[in-house]
Amino acid sequence: MQDQATMPEFTAVVLSRQLRDDTVGILGTRSEVAAAGCALAQLTSAPGLSFLSGPSGVVNPKPGRLLPIADEALIDGAEALTELSDNIDLIDWSRRAFDFAVLGGIQVDRFGNLNTVAVGDWAKPKVRGPGAIGASVLAGHAGEFFIVMGEHSTRNFRPEVDFVSALGFGRTGTERDALGLPGGGPSLLISPLGTFDFGGHGHTMRVRTVHPWSSVEEITRNTGFELAHHEDIQTTPVPRPEELELLRAAVDSTGVLR
Repeated sequence: MQDQATMPEFTAVVLSRQLRDDTVGILGTRSEVAAAGCALAQLTSAPGLSFLSGPSGVVNPKPGRLLPIADEALIDGAEALTELSDNIDLIDWSRRAFDFAVLGGIQVDRFGNLNTVAVGDWAKPKVRGPGAIGASVLAGHAGEFFIVMGEHSTRNFRPEVDFVSALGFGRTGTERDALGLPGGGPSLLISPLGTFDFGGHGHTMRVRTVHPWSSVEEITRNTGFELAHHEDIQTTPVPRPEELELLRAAVDSTGVLR
């Protein structure tokens, strides 16, 4: 129905509620949902939030029409534009330059490690992804990072990712501390079935909320490893009518997320 949020809209609203005022974030390629979440947060609870497009260097693109995050059309109406060389230096060499990043992957594991490189044997992969690009550094240096997964199945929620392109808490849950990384690691994962944090024993993934159309049983069935459970699992709040109206009218007027 028209008055119900699509899954991308639902995810954008859930993400927007996690973002804090007066913070600076960075988004990667194919981050339309994340960009919508950031723009919605700017219009609601976090007017002082700023976000940068890693691929294009655009800072706070003008809301209204949701475009691919690397589209040059975003330059028109943006608050600022960073040159590519400066952008790369900022991402690769500035520790804690960003309060948060929003990342995704073709695989995620119980410790929040992400894989965007290859599925299967490294020498002869079944699937080859876009590569790590800047995600490796952002996962290590950003104050925290949010994970957005477009699918939730045993195919992409794995006991171990085939390749670690963005470090969560490492293969055993202890590597981040051992490496002395300045960033706090993954704080929240949003999937089509629920939201998850990493508050389980040893930084393992934990069910935080369940989306209204799903259940703990469905989440368990579609996850390739044992999940910890929050002591008080709630149903994920659906988008309020005013949130959905604002998202569609002021952020995504052309209906990309629909």
